[in-house]
Amino acid sequence: MGFYLIAGAAGYVGSRLAERLLAEGNRVRGLVHSAEDPVVERLAAQGMAVWIGDLTRPETITGITEGIEVVYNLSGGNILAGDNLRRTLLDGNQNLIAACSRSRRVRAYLFASSPATYGDGGEALLDEDTPTTPGYPLGEILCEAEQVVMRAVRDHRFPGIVMRIATIYGPDHDLIDAIANGAYVLYGQGRNFVSHIHVDDLIEALRLLPELGMPGGIYNLCDDDPIRQYNLVAEVRRRLGMLSPRRFDPAVALQSGIDPSVIGMACASTRLSNARLKHDLPFFLRYPSYRLWLDERLPAAFAEPADLELAIGD
Repeated sequence: MGFYLIAGAAGYVGSRLAERLLAEGNRVRGLVHSAEDPVVERLAAQGMAVWIGDLTRPETITGITEGIEVVYNLSGGNILAGDNLRRTLLDGNQNLIAACSRSRRVRAYLFASSPATYGDGGEALLDEDTPTTPGYPLGEILCEAEQVVMRAVRDHRFPGIVMRIATIYGPDHDLIDAIANGAYVLYGQGRNFVSHIHVDDLIEALRLLPELGMPGGIYNLCDDDPIRQYNLVAEVRRRLGMLSPRRFDPAVALQSGIDPSVIGMACASTRLSNARLKHDLPFFLRYPSYRLWLDERLPAAFAEPADLELAIGD
């Protein structure tokens, strides 16, 4: 059994990873901002050691990596956090790497990035060797954060791994719910590809990467089936008995004050390849496509007719 540190243990992915590791008999230390959180209280009851701290304040994480073998930095934060997001992804990342280097026991450091680093890939299939050309602030910051990890790898043989994690979905975190409650907005024509990964498949990849991933490697964590955004949204709306989605002009949205990273993420095409992930890991995707999840939640046989402009697919 191992001893793991999860920065961002109270988050959607971090909390599920902690539960999985604890259930397997591992020791887990979770870095969180507050112990007064139902998620943190639940994890503490299951045996997680709670550490209250902030990656951007190094004095609050002194000694946090003592005894730790594997570190997951999942503390990406809110894209609307502005300067605080930059501090978390750059300064916080650097502070945690320094803490790992001082401990000398850490054998794997996994940093959560995203496909935002690729910018808009158009129709191309994007693998980890595709040049990064970020076109909006979040992607630019993440590219810098990835370089913090890669410099440590090059200069100090640091055991860092970068994970470019596709759009995550699963229970309580799903496009279907956002569409059903009216929270989802479609910017642009929707011809862009979006890559996904189910949270259960993501947790499995997170479990395997420390043992089988290549130190200094970059991995796209995604399923087998990138889908054009409009096609997927239109099909979900059809199955919910709703009309086809309205499209909103990105330029008008920017003029109205919508954050450029929100628009950039919504409009960029990120058709990801997971070939490296599947080559290096004995990895079986429970959900190789979002379509399987859609069929589970909204079986097509029960779909109501609607004004559908595009059938789901390419």
